Amino acid sequence: MSGDLVSQQQGGGVVSYSADELQLIRDVCARDCTENEFKLLIQLAKTYKLDPFSRQIWAVKYGSNPAQIFCGRDGYLAIAHRSGQFDGMESGTRTDGGELIGWCRVYRRDMSHPFEVEVYASEYSTGRNLWKDKPRTMIQKVAEAQCLRRAFSISGLYSPEEIDPGEPHMATPAQVCEVPKASPTCCTVCGCEVAEDIREKTRPYTDQVLCIEHFQAWWAEQKAQKGGEQ
Repeated sequence: MSGDLVSQQQGGGVVSYSADELQLIRDVCARDCTENEFKLLIQLAKTYKLDPFSRQIWAVKYGSNPAQIFCGRDGYLAIAHRSGQFDGMESGTRTDGGELIGWCRVYRRDMSHPFEVEVYASEYSTGRNLWKDKPRTMIQKVAEAQCLRRAFSISGLYSPEEIDPGEPHMATPAQVCEVPKASPTCCTVCGCEVAEDIREKTRPYTDQVLCIEHFQAWWAEQKAQKGGEQ
């Protein structure tokens, strides 16, 4: 990427990323992505006015496959609220003949009927990790993501709950590994090993050793605190 600033309109103000911040986004939100994959991530972030540092949008590279660009539920809701037409959302789960089903209903002020989605856990569950421990939460998130996308014409983005990363070796360390013993190279929050290049890139911002997910959470908290002081 060039050293030019990338600007986004967010919350009524313009957010600009310097060359260093673009590199940080690449290192913590688009690790191992190709140049074109990273450009696509930035373009989608600009299109939908999403903040990578708040974990509203990020990319994950699974082996040699094309990167998946994800949007969290907070990101979808940010798009919905910004439209000015969002009029609430209902969601939950139910069972039918032993089948776990997630459902969601999204209302728009400019439409007389809500958008409705139902999704079956059997079509999305990997049977691993959170799908094993919290299947209702996971399938509800899938329903919410699909319904919000449909209601607000969002394309090119998926929620991580909708994607099966495939074989365990292609998933992130936090998904497949036991929490390692504490060490100077492990995340101080979750205990997962943090790669040296990530530690180097985040060190100018915090003395803590943080994995990608918890660095993003820390960054969002710092931004919120600075915003509150203004």
